Amino acid sequence: MKNTTIPLLSVSVILIAGCTSSFSRVREAVNQAPDWYDARRAEIRGEGYPHLNEVTELTGDQIPGKTLPASAARIDILQAYFDSNERTELPADVAGQMAALLTRVEAGFAGLPADPAFLTQAEIAEIEAAFNVPRVTEGLKVKRK
Repeated sequence: MKNTTIPLLSVSVILIAGCTSSFSRVREAVNQAPDWYDARRAEIRGEGYPHLNEVTELTGDQIPGKTLPASAARIDILQAYFDSNERTELPADVAGQMAALLTRVEAGFAGLPADPAFLTQAEIAEIEAAFNVPRVTEGLKVKRK
């Protein structure tokens, strides 16, 4: 019994000493916490939020929808300004302009000139002749039996 009592007492004393030092370290860390820590801790605990029975009632000048006529008048003014601006008019050939833009953008990405007819038929035939390697093209012409 003596053999187990002494180790158990020493282990418990060591644990108590370790816990007290860790509690003081935690307390020091909390005291040295940044400014936002207290606000975040209150948010996690749910403190500072109003309860349903504490919500204030609206007064006569805060009634929802009271400002809607003023907002509608402002929207009418802005719409009239938008409609009178010459930049809001649609071009006559929207589809044609979009197709031309698409052609220019695709040519830009491909590194080609913007003109789609930049190669003549003679130039195309010359390029095909440069890639015409007889040993490869003859092998393709052989029919398999």
